[in-house]
Amino acid sequence: MNKAKGSIILLLSAVLVMPLGASYAFDDLLLAMQSGNAELRKGSEEIVQSELDTKNARAGLSPVIDLQVTGTYMANPVMGPMSLTPSEMLSPELAGKLIASGLLSLDDMGKLAPILNEPMSISMKMDPGMVQGQLTLTQPIFTWGKLSTSVKLYERMEEIRRTERSDKERQFEAELRTRLDALYYLDSITDSLSSIEERADRLISIAESAEEAGALLAEDVLEARIQKQQVAVSRREIESSISSVLAALRTLTGIPDLEAGDIICTPDDSMISSVLSIPLDELRAMAVSPSSPALRSLSAAEDAAEAAVQIAKGNMYLLPDLALQIGASYGGAIASDWSMTDSWGLNITFALKANIWDGGKRLNEVRRAESAQREASIEHDSVLSQIDEGVVNAYSSAMLSHDKLGYLSLQRELDEEKLEREKERLRIGSASESSVLMLEIALLESDIAIARERITLSQSAYTLIYLTGSGCMPVISDGMAP
Repeated sequence: MNKAKGSIILLLSAVLVMPLGASYAFDDLLLAMQSGNAELRKGSEEIVQSELDTKNARAGLSPVIDLQVTGTYMANPVMGPMSLTPSEMLSPELAGKLIASGLLSLDDMGKLAPILNEPMSISMKMDPGMVQGQLTLTQPIFTWGKLSTSVKLYERMEEIRRTERSDKERQFEAELRTRLDALYYLDSITDSLSSIEERADRLISIAESAEEAGALLAEDVLEARIQKQQVAVSRREIESSISSVLAALRTLTGIPDLEAGDIICTPDDSMISSVLSIPLDELRAMAVSPSSPALRSLSAAEDAAEAAVQIAKGNMYLLPDLALQIGASYGGAIASDWSMTDSWGLNITFALKANIWDGGKRLNEVRRAESAQREASIEHDSVLSQIDEGVVNAYSSAMLSHDKLGYLSLQRELDEEKLEREKERLRIGSASESSVLMLEIALLESDIAIARERITLSQSAYTLIYLTGSGCMPVISDGMAP
């Protein structure tokens, strides 16, 4: 019974997890992008690696402790044989002391001479197992600031990775909004083209009937057919654009099977109106604010380049590094009486190490680091110019699209009034169905022109929002845990 109950629970869980006609609002797609986008995930891993690099740099300030233990087994631990004579071990000084002390006389030395000159063979057997151990502690004391500056360098690199990921996430959010707006308007263009095709078919039918009655020429019928073919070409172009937008959305969100029917998003005109209400001079100032992600990243890069120069100068000639090393050693035989044969030692060492000359390599490293520092400064100025140029271009494009939309909206109102008058004329018999159909097609073409211009406006406005960090888009974290 319990087993069956568990199977039912697992089945229900699987059903709940499976997407049933999945649909995605903007917030759903944004969350999917933040967690599933390959570039953002890569950026998160780069942050993790930078954090570890910083920790390693800090660890360089701490002592390094190494332990080495070795064991040795000797199959035949025999020392010898050695051939010695007692006289070789009895030095003249020792013999003199023995005679002076009365332990030996000259007669005794004469009697012992044959024995002292008799060769002896000596062999010693050692313990087969030996163990040795050594514990070493190394602590840098003074390195001309290289270690502490290295910590600063890696901290700046970590900050660069964080700001780069944050900036990329803002960029992708702007692209996500732009793609969703484009998909919405392209879908509306598809609907308008379908309506135009219906009216074009009706115009062709009317033209063919009029041709049979002799009221129209064959070229008039051909013109109607050409107009329908143009609509078919436009539809193919729109379908291709929709496919491209969907492919980009799948890459952005990390949802491989995302389809247009799964998306339930509508354009947010308030965000576009908000950014366009800000004067251009204010937008340009916002774009180059020191608090913007791009500028924070550039400032961190300049700090990192400065730290690299300091490290290179700390490695120059005749600048000694001072370190302390303490070593403790132990060795002995692996035997029951090991305490009788073991030995130990303790060494305390202060070491100074300085490079005197290496062919100019260190001098070249200083020059290289100084060149990289100047390059970082040049890059800072260059990016500022590019950002300012991008803001001006995006603002000009957005305002142009805004003005065009105003014109197109008025044109559509005019087309709509013409259509209503023509329908009234058709009702009283003073106009033809063909003229009404042509005005309906013109109205639908106005809708298509407005939709296309709204796509352009969306691209320019969200580019402007991204470049200025105007606060219209929510602040996004770097995706890492605090």
